Amino acid sequence: MDLLGMLKDQVSGQLVGQASKFLGESESGVSKALDGIFPSLLGSAIQVGESESGASKIMDLIGGMDNSGMDDIAGIFSGGASGVSKLMNQGSGIANLLMGNKSGGMIDTIAKFSGLKGSSSSSLMKMAAPFLMSMIGKQVMGKGASGLMSLLGGQKDAVKSAMPAGLGSSLGLGFLGDAAGKVISGATDAASTTVDAGKKVVGGAANMAGNAVDTTAKAGGSLLKYIIPALLALLVLGFFGFKTGCGAVDNMAEKTADVTGNVVGGAADMAKKGAGAVGDAAGAAAGAVGDVAGAAAGAVGDAAGAVGDVVGDAANAVGGVFANVNEAAKAALGKITFAAGSAGSQMKNFIDGGFKGDSKFTFKGLTFATGSAQIDAKTASEIDNVAAILKAYPDVKIAVSGYTDNTGDAAKNVALSQARAESVKARLMGKNGIDGSRISTKGYGDANPVASNDTPEGRKQNRRIEVSIVK
Repeated sequence: MDLLGMLKDQVSGQLVGQASKFLGESESGVSKALDGIFPSLLGSAIQVGESESGASKIMDLIGGMDNSGMDDIAGIFSGGASGVSKLMNQGSGIANLLMGNKSGGMIDTIAKFSGLKGSSSSSLMKMAAPFLMSMIGKQVMGKGASGLMSLLGGQKDAVKSAMPAGLGSSLGLGFLGDAAGKVISGATDAASTTVDAGKKVVGGAANMAGNAVDTTAKAGGSLLKYIIPALLALLVLGFFGFKTGCGAVDNMAEKTADVTGNVVGGAADMAKKGAGAVGDAAGAAAGAVGDVAGAAAGAVGDAAGAVGDVVGDAANAVGGVFANVNEAAKAALGKITFAAGSAGSQMKNFIDGGFKGDSKFTFKGLTFATGSAQIDAKTASEIDNVAAILKAYPDVKIAVSGYTDNTGDAAKNVALSQARAESVKARLMGKNGIDGSRISTKGYGDANPVASNDTPEGRKQNRRIEVSIVK
């Protein structure tokens, strides 16, 4: 089964026509964008669905989808903004599950790849996601998580073939192959081979020196076996010669001295030659060790330089997030009075402090109508202050997370928290003009409480909106 082929046949053509009109983009640009969006979404689903827990999450999401009208694309768009908004709200939740914080990078890449605006790429991804998930749902109906894992596992080759260059790496899809990993692995193997070769050369040089020393020692030992008896014999002869007269003794002494001198001289020559051999061997060994050390040092230096380049690039990338500053907007920040403890105050302190500490900030004064995603207009200025910071630092991207207390139905709480996060995003975009591709949203319901739900005060703290700097 080829899910991408089915999407192309049943969805892409109609979606291109409708979405291009809705977004005000060319059909060719939308078509090219979908050629990247669908493989990216499916590839991310494959990665999430490789584990049973991930597959179960996808199945839960599919089970909670509203699939009414999914077979009538023209009907969805003919309903105007409300119908499309409903479609995109579902798509936002799907994209968050499949991609998390990586969706922003993917949207940027899609925009560059297709020529669409970043906001259009973001909207198109949210439009496309429900159609993919609806099609997956039809194929795995009644088969459970194991059926989903089997279906997704069979789509890898199709995704590899369809994935445009650069998109897979931005999403970190391991099954597509990691070129960087291969390069690093190759470099590691080469370094290991160099070290092994160095060990062998050094070991060989050491053995050479050792052998030379052993040979010299053996030669000296053999010579001493002859020198010692000769000296003893000469001493005996000298003793008996003394008995016959001083002249004989003198002659014998002279001969003994000559012989001894010759023997000692020979031994000295032998020792000198042995020492020379040892010196030559040691010199050769030292030279070999020096050559290997030099080569190893060069290799280490090259590797260190490469690592330095990578680290430098990474540092530049991190610094580059804040390197692009809108000076006029930054100057305007000085005129804003941030309420103590507000999300804007926390974010500004984080940036002014050199981007150190926790990059997650909680809205303190922001409130909504009870059980609703409607923002209390009197508290919306806290969102506007965050927007002012985003204007000053146009490369910064954020994630908006919604939470509730544990009162009521859990599924409805998730939907409410998602809707409230979307309302914050809508305010940032509509009132303040922040590009939607810089903002991801996620509703978590009553998950991750920061206080006890057993008290009114604790529940109030748990009903919150958080914003995190993700890039």
